[in-house]
Amino acid sequence: MTSPRTFILCGHRGNLANTPENTLSGFASAEHIGVDEIELDVRTTLDGELVILHDRTVRRTAAAPTPFLDVPIERLTFEQVRSIDLGAGEQIPTFTETLEATSVLLQVEIKAPTAARPLARFLRERPATDRDRCVITSFDPLSLADFLDEWTGGARGLGLHIPDVTENWRDHVERLNLSTVYIPVPQLTVELVQELHEDGRRVAGSLIDGPDDVRRLVETNVDATASNSPAYARRLLESNTDFITRFPTFQRTVAVTA
Repeated sequence: MTSPRTFILCGHRGNLANTPENTLSGFASAEHIGVDEIELDVRTTLDGELVILHDRTVRRTAAAPTPFLDVPIERLTFEQVRSIDLGAGEQIPTFTETLEATSVLLQVEIKAPTAARPLARFLRERPATDRDRCVITSFDPLSLADFLDEWTGGARGLGLHIPDVTENWRDHVERLNLSTVYIPVPQLTVELVQELHEDGRRVAGSLIDGPDDVRRLVETNVDATASNSPAYARRLLESNTDFITRFPTFQRTVAVTA
């Protein structure tokens, strides 16, 4: 681990508490707050466009009636996807638009296995400045393996989301040489984080919802977290003396980006 260490605060799907999730306005709002990173979800349309959407359909997120409410995104053309109203004047953005509209680090989650290889091929053709601010993540080790099979390398590596630490995940982390492991805050332990640090990996604990979560982050010595309400999360982190002592550059970063 480097010294002094840095800590990454991630806006989960942008600034979900105040703006439509996974939208350009949400990403802009998160950057205005001063997040270090934005988490977003990648899928592909029928005609191969990489788009940003969490669910397989828009039933939960559409703000207006649409004939495509329950149609999986991978069965819709990009033109059809673009007709869906997410509210506040927002449409489902492309990954290209997202890269061009953001400047912070990006946590790019492969939400559909079919998006893994197209994502790798797409990023191979992007400028190094785009590639190097992306960490590619998934809950699915096979998606990460498919991405890695097409990948030529980037600065931030790959990460695995682990919903249950009692499952067999260590083999995947070793086999894929993952840089980051994402663990739910309630499942974090000092021993587990220390084990991963000793292997040279970063650990993120998410999502944080209150002061108790911040105390757990500090006690277990993680490197990053994410929140649906990044402004609130930032205030929680700043108010914890032990956290600021461990990560003294965090407040200085906030002063520049907020």
